[in-house]
Amino acid sequence: MFDGETNFQYNERPISDILAEQAPAPPKFSTHNDFTVYVMGPYTAFNAEVAYDDADTLKTPFQNDPLFDPHRHITNDGQGDMEQALRDFCTELRETLHCRAFIATDIDIPTHEQAKEQNKSRSDDKSVVEGMDPLAQSVAFAAHSDAVIFLFTQGGLTTGVGAETGGILGEFHLRRGNPALTHKPGQRIGLYLDESFSSATIDELPKGYEIQYDSFSTKNDLHRKVRNWFDSLDRETRDTDLPVFVPGDTYSSDTDE
Repeated sequence: MFDGETNFQYNERPISDILAEQAPAPPKFSTHNDFTVYVMGPYTAFNAEVAYDDADTLKTPFQNDPLFDPHRHITNDGQGDMEQALRDFCTELRETLHCRAFIATDIDIPTHEQAKEQNKSRSDDKSVVEGMDPLAQSVAFAAHSDAVIFLFTQGGLTTGVGAETGGILGEFHLRRGNPALTHKPGQRIGLYLDESFSSATIDELPKGYEIQYDSFSTKNDLHRKVRNWFDSLDRETRDTDLPVFVPGDTYSSDTDE
């Protein structure tokens, strides 16, 4: 984890301190216990019953997906819970690779809307709850994490994470040819696409941005490729002292508002 000085803060506390406290720890001790991995992906599964009137004739309203299990990843009201699928994937990473893998909702920082709702029931002796918008949170988490994983699968609604992906890559000046000195090394950002996933915009990202890119067919395949990527990061960090984040005067962000 990058614990150097940046302007990424929440309530006047460095994001690195918050991640050190709140990012779930792996169950077993290893040399990778402090290797922090921020995982991003869709939180909602596509549900045909929401989109089509006659979807109740289908065997299942959910699409085949290597991460989403229609028997386990369902909310109480019957919606597909991709957030839980991502959380399960993080749990597996912590168990097998002994890293601190997490998703945004593992960290107790409310959005502005959530803060507004919390303040409605706040007692007078409690401080006002401050909010932080989702993109600002993701930029801060990504800056301090040793690795960032973007997951795109056929079964997820990807509009939100797609927008955040472009926002984060732009914030870190990763477009090819960008001369900015402040950046997140592209070797530390991995874009993983389910082989059945199709998006012209997402497919073209590696051509415009210097990041890692791969596809996968099954969850086991994804785990294998992520392990290989982490191994290569280990080697490059050891051989070249690859930084986690490079702060500097060329970067400014209002993430503490």
